[in-house]
Amino acid sequence: MRKLFVTLFLTILPLAVFAQVTTASIAGTVTDSNNIGIVGATVVAVNRATGVTYGTSANVDGKYHLDGLKVGGEYVVTFSCVGYITSAIDKIYPALGQTVELNARLKDQPSIDSVVVVGDYKPYSNFSSQDIEAMPTVTRSIYDIARLSPFAATQQEGGVAIGGANSRYNSFYIDGIVNNDMYGLTASGTNGGLASANPIPLDALEQVQIVTAPFDVRQSGFTGGGINAVTKSGTNNFTGTVYAYYSDNNFYGKGANNTPLSKQNTFTYGASMGGAFIENKLFYFVNAENSTNLSPSAYHIGDPNCKVAEQDAITIANHYNSLTGYDGGGYGSRNIERRSTSILARIDWHISDKHNLAVRYNFLDAGKDEYVNSASTLLFHGSGYTSVSTTHSVMAELDSRISPSLFNSLRVGYTRVTDGRDTDTKTPFVTIDHIRDGENTAVKIGTDGMACSNSLAQNSITVSDYLSILKGKHNITLGTHNEIFTAKVLFVSNANGSYTYSTMDDFLNSKPSMFQQTIPIGDASTRINTAQFGLFAQDEVRINSLQLTYGLRADIPVIFNTPRENSAFNSHEIAQKYGVQTNSKPKSHILLSPRVGFKWYALPSGDVALTLRGGAGIFTGRIPFVWITNCYSNTGMTQNGYTLYGDNIPPFGVSPSGTTGTSANPVIYVADRKFRMPQTFKANLALETTFKGWKMTVEGIYAKSINDISIRNIVAADNGSKLYAVGGSLANENNTTPYYDSSAKKSFSSIYLLENEKRGYSYNLSAMVEKQFIFGLQFAASYTFSQSFTVNDGVSSSAPSIWGKSYATVSNNKPLTHSVFEVPHKLTAQLSYSKRYGGIFGSTVSLIYQGYSGMRYTPTYYKNGVDVNGDTYRGNTTIYVPTEAELAAMTFESVEQRAAFNNYIMQHRALRENRGQYAERNSLVAPFEHHVDLHFAQDFYFSKHNSRKVQITLDIMNLTNLFNRNWGAVYFLDDWKLSPVEVTALTDDGKGNKTPSYRFVGGEISQNDLLSRWRMQLGVRVVF
Repeated sequence: MRKLFVTLFLTILPLAVFAQVTTASIAGTVTDSNNIGIVGATVVAVNRATGVTYGTSANVDGKYHLDGLKVGGEYVVTFSCVGYITSAIDKIYPALGQTVELNARLKDQPSIDSVVVVGDYKPYSNFSSQDIEAMPTVTRSIYDIARLSPFAATQQEGGVAIGGANSRYNSFYIDGIVNNDMYGLTASGTNGGLASANPIPLDALEQVQIVTAPFDVRQSGFTGGGINAVTKSGTNNFTGTVYAYYSDNNFYGKGANNTPLSKQNTFTYGASMGGAFIENKLFYFVNAENSTNLSPSAYHIGDPNCKVAEQDAITIANHYNSLTGYDGGGYGSRNIERRSTSILARIDWHISDKHNLAVRYNFLDAGKDEYVNSASTLLFHGSGYTSVSTTHSVMAELDSRISPSLFNSLRVGYTRVTDGRDTDTKTPFVTIDHIRDGENTAVKIGTDGMACSNSLAQNSITVSDYLSILKGKHNITLGTHNEIFTAKVLFVSNANGSYTYSTMDDFLNSKPSMFQQTIPIGDASTRINTAQFGLFAQDEVRINSLQLTYGLRADIPVIFNTPRENSAFNSHEIAQKYGVQTNSKPKSHILLSPRVGFKWYALPSGDVALTLRGGAGIFTGRIPFVWITNCYSNTGMTQNGYTLYGDNIPPFGVSPSGTTGTSANPVIYVADRKFRMPQTFKANLALETTFKGWKMTVEGIYAKSINDISIRNIVAADNGSKLYAVGGSLANENNTTPYYDSSAKKSFSSIYLLENEKRGYSYNLSAMVEKQFIFGLQFAASYTFSQSFTVNDGVSSSAPSIWGKSYATVSNNKPLTHSVFEVPHKLTAQLSYSKRYGGIFGSTVSLIYQGYSGMRYTPTYYKNGVDVNGDTYRGNTTIYVPTEAELAAMTFESVEQRAAFNNYIMQHRALRENRGQYAERNSLVAPFEHHVDLHFAQDFYFSKHNSRKVQITLDIMNLTNLFNRNWGAVYFLDDWKLSPVEVTALTDDGKGNKTPSYRFVGGEISQNDLLSRWRMQLGVRVVF
């Protein structure tokens, strides 16, 4: 089988084909005065900035198609033929992924009949460098651009959800080369995300495109949405920019609590330059940027809010030093740093009028200190660590106009990403609870158990090629897109041992309550080697006012290596029952993606234009490979995991005996042999109209899962036992749910099974309007209504978290509910005004308002209580919402708590309207949020007749909070849940059925303190 796929890859590699879009096109028809196509008419497009010429000639039907145009800059297009008067049109600005349709009628007097932009309309999907420069931002993130797309919503955890789908289901391409965090450790979904770094500086970007349902089969690799970025290139004119941006604690508001931030600062600076080595021939562009953020630690010894006494910290440091020779690294105030350095270099070579070559390299090196105290928990400095991330990416693209009817584009790229965690030492990790009697305080000292042996190296190779064939009225595309991915992962939790002590005295007297250590068996690292090969064919035909695109794509995901065999597990009855083995892997399947799209120009020109567009098709993506790699690193044959209690714990610093073989109850991850990469069916319909310069669009997108993910913990078995939320005579089918039998846990702590699910679906409806006024004002507004339903949101990198954070009462047969990525209502309005005046002055003002529904979240039972339904995971069970009669029959610690729970239910509409049943996952919604952001730029030109200038910029995010500190609030909950009720005990009826006793602990969603403040950034740019 492996030889078969290698042979297939080598066979399809030479084909002339393509994948993600990096260029633009111009196409149309050249006719005479009788509307008959002119055979051999010459069409020449010249980029004014570079002088690069793109030329072709019309075929027998008068059709022409110019592919591979560099985006950015103005084009002049000339039409000519012997015997006809030459016609030309300028101010043509092709955008990324778009086709500008220019139909020319040559006769006695020059004439251009029509100019029609074919493709998604900006600014909602395409953003130019000018748009990017005018965008309000302090993070300088590409997601500050993506948020303006009607179907995209940024996430506080990082990343952007497109169409209500998981951000991990997006694709992110730079110059057509994949730059996803393909392994999937980060919520942002981009390289550098582990260190919270931007994958590429905004100043290096020429255009960004956001796509949700493009029915061009060349665009794939996602079931959510695609983000395509194209980098800048040089021109004939030497240009350069030096810039710096600064912000500190004085540039933040005081928040709702009227409390200023402690001392901190952010400083970003960089430079870029571009020009021509050889005019009209060889161009270069380089950009370098550095960013640092320093903030002080909070709740340290000396901070009045810290509940740990300094004398206790000294005692702990001294005793730990006597055990290890290390004092923990200190406990006072320290700086927490986040830094990144990026470099991009690009060369464009206009080899001839037929061939263009582009080569680009970018580098990112980033780090972020991970060190967080709380009022009741103190970390010694040495317990913190630094998340580090380095990216090297190189791309080469060759575009060739072989003949007037043949165009070819070949692209090859390589990306290497290394992530890890740097620690000061490698000593045992110690947690001491209850530092003082009766106080819920804790101290942690030593090397964090999750950081001491943690690294990842991933490599991806992209090879794509496409051939465009113009034949009559048809533009045929044949293509292939191939991605080869390898990863080497090292993760050994608690490699140096982790000790937990119940009290300070226990620590001083060497009486740990718990000890954890993982000891590798041989090589502790895990490797995965995968590839996804893709072939596609497409035809685009224009029949009068109807443009039709139809095609078929075939993707073949392949996993080359196999996990290790665990014969003890494979022969176990639970493995036999579910037909799973540790040494199996998902089969390779051919995943077909047929698509058809249309665009009907009902009224193609004039004062009123009307266009109807739409399509339907299947999109094939990929899951984060960590979800697959979990099955390689958790076979029970790679590591010994020990959790020991009381007298079984060896002396401090001594590893447990039995360092070979498998531990008694390992965690096992397995994948269904029939598992397939995600696929989604999408249908789209949109009506666009233009009236006296006003552009209006109404659009709807429907998506239905074909293959999505589901995870079950098959250790938790439903054997008929019940959990009665309300016992006695009031028990009924609505307040009763399974109580799981976890007896298999004696052999295996958990067994997580990855398989497919297809019940999910979503729909998005939007209305958009925009207008560009001749005096420099631009206006755009959109409203989007979205609904998204899933069984599992896939919000984490590990199987236990993915399963556990998909909250439910029936843990292994979870219902279809609202997705955590759903934003039901989103309203965006944008005003931008730019004016040059007085010869040497210019001003730009951009104002953006966004109002949207708050995050969805789930009410669950508190995780520090008992395991409510016996499924081995605490805090994942949704609460039962009792009627008043049921509430009176439930056991609470006090009458006051029962009353408080009733008041809590009545305060939340989603709870009080659903009394008498278990709460649904993501049934609660945080308050609606309103945000206004401002960008202002003041230009001082060097003279009246050039564009060189000094620019002062001011960005203010959450502007309204500047006027009222209660406005612009941002609401947030960890893990998308709130736990107002704790189960303190379970009463057994002697038949295995359980009835809980409850404690009401309360809790309300709170504001994100930092994001709820106004914040400002000053910038200086010198453009020459």
